[in-house]
Amino acid sequence: MRFPDVQAADHHILAAGRPAFTYFDGGQVAVGTEADTPPEGARQVLFEGAERLTGTVAVSAIVAGSAIEKVVVLGGMTAVAEMLVDTRDFVRPVWRDGVLTLVCQFARNGVLVPFEPPNNRPCCTDH
Repeated sequence: MRFPDVQAADHHILAAGRPAFTYFDGGQVAVGTEADTPPEGARQVLFEGAERLTGTVAVSAIVAGSAIEKVVVLGGMTAVAEMLVDTRDFVRPVWRDGVLTLVCQFARNGVLVPFEPPNNRPCCTDH
């Protein structure tokens, strides 16, 4: 399913009521269902264990308790199992090399936060 009028891979798009992942294809946003294979870079919307990823969670708990297989820090470093991730109650992993991966960045006091914020704002909307 494609959405030519959507400017970003918006996680609120529904495909048959259950969007599994969103991605760009041919300059348009496309939505895959649970029966589809996600392409490289697809943003996973539904995944096992997502409901448990609230508050601050250790990387080891993310990998053990959800479909996310890897947590990386922006720039390519693999996160250490003991590192903490403040999920801000919003986790949107992506597919990289066939592995469901959560990309994070450093926040305060060495705690990580997911790179994609819970309330995305398109660039330059305030001017």
